[in-house]
Amino acid sequence: MSRDTALNLPEDLKTRALENARQATPVEAPAPLRQEALTALEGSAFPGRKTEAWKYTSLFPLADGHLAKRAEGTAPADLPTLSEYHLVLVNGRLDENHTALPEGVTLGRRARRLEGLTTPFAFYNGAALDDAVTLDVAANADIREPVQVLNVSAGDAPSHCNTRLEVNLAAGSRLTLIEQYLGDGPVLTNAVTAIQAADNAHLTHYRLQADAGDSLHIGTLLFQQTGVSRIDSYQLMAGNRLRRNDVRAFLDKSGAELNMQGIFVARGRGHIDNQLCVEHRVPDCTSNQVYRGLAGEKGRAVLNGRIHIHPGAKGTLAELSNKNLLLNPGAEIDTKPELEIYNDDVKCAHGATVGQLDAAQQFYLQSRGIPLAEAKRMLSLGFVNELIMGLPDQAVADWARPWIAGELGQRPGADGEAA
Repeated sequence: MSRDTALNLPEDLKTRALENARQATPVEAPAPLRQEALTALEGSAFPGRKTEAWKYTSLFPLADGHLAKRAEGTAPADLPTLSEYHLVLVNGRLDENHTALPEGVTLGRRARRLEGLTTPFAFYNGAALDDAVTLDVAANADIREPVQVLNVSAGDAPSHCNTRLEVNLAAGSRLTLIEQYLGDGPVLTNAVTAIQAADNAHLTHYRLQADAGDSLHIGTLLFQQTGVSRIDSYQLMAGNRLRRNDVRAFLDKSGAELNMQGIFVARGRGHIDNQLCVEHRVPDCTSNQVYRGLAGEKGRAVLNGRIHIHPGAKGTLAELSNKNLLLNPGAEIDTKPELEIYNDDVKCAHGATVGQLDAAQQFYLQSRGIPLAEAKRMLSLGFVNELIMGLPDQAVADWARPWIAGELGQRPGADGEAA
């Protein structure tokens, strides 16, 4: 692609998205949502080189024509099963033959208008939906077994799919939700997940992103705590050709608590961009964010974490910690914690570090007969092991251990060298 064509890419992507949205025939998606999203898409600008919030993430991989075609493919036969209760969506469409839900959880096929959607990809998701899934958890329902929502993207040519999941926890309900993404082939998954929690609701949420290296993912995750609720979210992700996660949380009732932990690994030429924003809009809420990042070979990882304390949000307690590890000189990690505070009566803290593997520790392990590659893997695993061991659900922990071991294992580098 020429430089001139690359410069026109944002405009070309918008033109293609609008064409697709105007031709789409959404299933069970209400007309007001579609029209509102289409209007927002028409008024938005796709990010380019000078867009501040996207300065570390180029949309150049989409120049292959992903928005020109809807993904067409089938799910592999050996899908991972982390719970007896599960849903499977293939290229954004619900597979009704693989649906099993516990009592107290109702499946719907609708989508609602959402506050907090800010990117053109999120607008396109609403304007061009093929399908939508809503899970309603009944009041006071205590769902003991996790509910797994498996999103599969499959295709052998550049293409895309829109996935939308909305989860509503009624007062007094408890749920463990496993949101998992698998990708096979050069498919862009354009995802929106929105979770709303009422009074005394408690959600344990996992977001597992293990798409193949040639896949792409652009997603928005919304938390809306409209009641005195607690959300514990664990986000594990590996880099691929393009991965962008916009996470926004709104704490809208005093006493709400949000805890987010994450591990992101970019190896080879993998790319990950995490944009986090926690909005404290009322008094006496608590949020805590702990993220660990690793990058090796020519991988690139980004984390921008913003805590926004609104004028009326006195008594807020908010913390953000991001520690990162570069596995070799060719990798890159960009991290920027932000505090935007409009109230004096708060306790807030943030911190970010980027370091390298300790040469002395590597030498010590080698002196005990451990090969260099294995020594690096052991030290890298120790860097994130505390978060892995803290996963409260056994099935997810059993999945995460071999996943992180595989991501941190020896693999060819960008120039053919061993990691």
